[in-house]
Amino acid sequence: MIKFILTTFIALLFFSNFTAQNDNLEAQIKKDPVFTEDIVDEVYGITYYEPYNIALNGDSVRLKRGYAVNGWLEDHYQNGKLLHKGFYIDGQLKIYKNYYPNGALEREFTNIDNFRSKATLYYDDGTVKSQVKYVEGYPKLWIDYYPNGKMEFYEEYNKNLQHIIAQRSYYDNGQLSSALELLNKKKLTYSKTEYYEDGTVKMKGYMKYSKDLYDYVPMGTWVYYNADGTEQKEESYVDGKLKK
Repeated sequence: MIKFILTTFIALLFFSNFTAQNDNLEAQIKKDPVFTEDIVDEVYGITYYEPYNIALNGDSVRLKRGYAVNGWLEDHYQNGKLLHKGFYIDGQLKIYKNYYPNGALEREFTNIDNFRSKATLYYDDGTVKSQVKYVEGYPKLWIDYYPNGKMEFYEEYNKNLQHIIAQRSYYDNGQLSSALELLNKKKLTYSKTEYYEDGTVKMKGYMKYSKDLYDYVPMGTWVYYNADGTEQKEESYVDGKLKK
């Protein structure tokens, strides 16, 4: 009888420890997240998956039930609508699409090859919001659009991604707001012009990339204009500093 009681006690103790270990293991395994419409940022859209994007230097690894995700994976909003569909390798994204709660495509990311990739972002009505081309995780070409479809911003870098080739911003009526254009790629000199909303020149001058400051600084004579086109003043710069 004593032997039976002792055997039963040991069995119960083993079962209790086994259950406790399982409970601890379950607690350690991260449960699948619950996605609500709050995942959509008003300005930046759905950025939740960016840390898993290896092409953009993301270093996070996505796990499911304790293991790195491999192959296609879908996430859904609480209402069951598709939020995300992506292809993972060892927990990191290679290609994917995100969707707004209304079902419209929010962004699409694809790898062109081992060095180049591209992304297209959309407003929730389907209008293109941004187009970006990357080289080794850094943007070489970036274009933003207003909700009305007109271009808002354009920026392009040279092949080694060290210097700007062109940078332009626009008013929402399509009129150019400012423009920085490369004039001499060896001397790294640029023309810079800003405009009023009606297209009248506001100011114009020249800039140069400073290797000491790692920035673009004004040089030479700059001319400023009133809204009616009349000249307002002139300024002269040497090595990025205004001459008194």
